[in-house]
Amino acid sequence: MTLLASIDRISDTRLLERIAAARRIMAEAQVDVLMVYSHPRPGGGVLQYLSGWATKAGTILLLPREGRGVILSAGPNNTRVFNQRCGFFADARAYGPNASLPKLLADGLAEFGVAGGKIGVSGTPYMPAPLKASLDGMVKEQVFLGDALDALRLVRHADEVAMHQRAADISVAMIERVMELARLPDTTPSDLMTECEFTGRKLGADSSGLWLATGEKPPTTYFELFELNETLGPKDRVQLGTTVTYEGHFGQCLRTGIRGGVSPAMQDARSRMVEMQDRALATLIPGAPMQNLVDRLEADIDAFCPYTRATDPFRFQSCHALGINYSDPSYGQAVNPERDRSKDGELPLIAENMIFEIHPNFTLPELGHVCIGDMALVTATGAKWITNHPREIVRLD
Repeated sequence: MTLLASIDRISDTRLLERIAAARRIMAEAQVDVLMVYSHPRPGGGVLQYLSGWATKAGTILLLPREGRGVILSAGPNNTRVFNQRCGFFADARAYGPNASLPKLLADGLAEFGVAGGKIGVSGTPYMPAPLKASLDGMVKEQVFLGDALDALRLVRHADEVAMHQRAADISVAMIERVMELARLPDTTPSDLMTECEFTGRKLGADSSGLWLATGEKPPTTYFELFELNETLGPKDRVQLGTTVTYEGHFGQCLRTGIRGGVSPAMQDARSRMVEMQDRALATLIPGAPMQNLVDRLEADIDAFCPYTRATDPFRFQSCHALGINYSDPSYGQAVNPERDRSKDGELPLIAENMIFEIHPNFTLPELGHVCIGDMALVTATGAKWITNHPREIVRLD
């Protein structure tokens, strides 16, 4: 049986709890209607948080403080799914050739009696300029509630953890499939990438992607087939990071496989990266400052890597919070190594059921780009890894 046979989702009861919390924010702001514009992919943002589903196309939720909401969705197919999944609290209406999104938005605001008045908004920074200009002409005042709504996502529940665990399991299965294929003599890097994506979708991922690097000394990571080397060499490394969403919840895992034996330098780098991960994991204690995570990790990387963050030929973020966005916005500054540290006292604290991706990655002159990555779940007493794959270099001989 594949994971596709047992797809789960966030319950209607949980979504109604979130909607009630959003309405409390609306009441405090003294607005009668909230307009939420969907976050562009990757991640559905506040709209997905409230509705339990989001699409790549732009979507608007109009939520009144009482009664049923309205979802304005692109085309009949997306709208059909929104009605299937959100019919318990809202009615979905399709925009497209026969009804423009600005026209449906104006009609909805008029129905709720707020046209020309005051509304709460979220997601307006992502709106296309013509649509934002139309909205500006429809209402007199917009109260931005995006930050307050994002902050709701700092409180996590076991049902969300279950979605992330499913995403973690799919990510690991993708890694395992790539390493299996990489042992075969005629496999190409493009074979690895396409088979990896296929494996994730077959196991139930909403989206299934990866970056991949091959070669004896990979300089960076690649996302497109045309960037990949044509063949795998007898001493090549295969480095990849799988990123999937399951019911909108992100999962990720980074691993390295090597043909032709593991050099002492590579084994040492792996051991040091595992130590970095474990030291970072130890900072994830409920009630502790969230920035401790990135500060510990960055200090350990800097102690081992001869390059600074600014001079490293390739270094991306060393950790981030996973949610229904790849990097959840309410956690963003707390895990930013270049944050304004004068505001550290205002940053969120670690709490149970939060999920973080911890992936130290950097360049070593003799090895090129090196990395490892795992998902960490915060429990009541600490944290644990939930990407269930050995943190060893995979031998591809």
